[in-house]
Amino acid sequence: MSSTVHHPRVLWAQRKDVVYLTIELEDAPEATFTEQSIDFECLKGDKKYAFHLDFYKPIIVKETVKSDSKRVSFYILKKADDTVWWERLYKEKEKVNFVHTDFSRFVDEDESEDEKPALSGMDFSQLGMGGMGGMPGLGGMGGMPDFGSMGGMPDFGSMGDMPSLGSVGNDADHEGGSDEDED
Repeated sequence: MSSTVHHPRVLWAQRKDVVYLTIELEDAPEATFTEQSIDFECLKGDKKYAFHLDFYKPIIVKETVKSDSKRVSFYILKKADDTVWWERLYKEKEKVNFVHTDFSRFVDEDESEDEKPALSGMDFSQLGMGGMGGMPGLGGMGGMPDFGSMGGMPDFGSMGDMPSLGSVGNDADHEGGSDEDED
């Protein structure tokens, strides 16, 4: 057995009153919680997994809820003080390399918890832009000028000795012959 202690990946996120904690380790045993910390230890094959973290602020241990799947253990920890937004999961200011933010559950302190994502349910037709022309059901670009009144391209017929497009590539009309080297 290896004497090296490994750390499972730990994800966390929070709401005003709870902290979500996920330990990513298959068939992991239950972690041990105190008001101030979490302890985890298990043996998987010849690898020992363990960690201890002191929480940023206290939790209410008896209100901890656990949910297991084959691959992860998920905990909901009740904050002892739901008026404090935690700066991080753990008390230490140094980065703990196996603890990561769970962005699938992440809500910023400034956001409302029942707020929908910024673009869901938004009616873009109310912005006064219309749709792109030529696309069914989207209409034209509202507020765009009528380009038909701008007239056509200026007459470039007076460009002198420029070959017409029909004769480009025709060696008879093109001095210097072919661009390819001949053997």
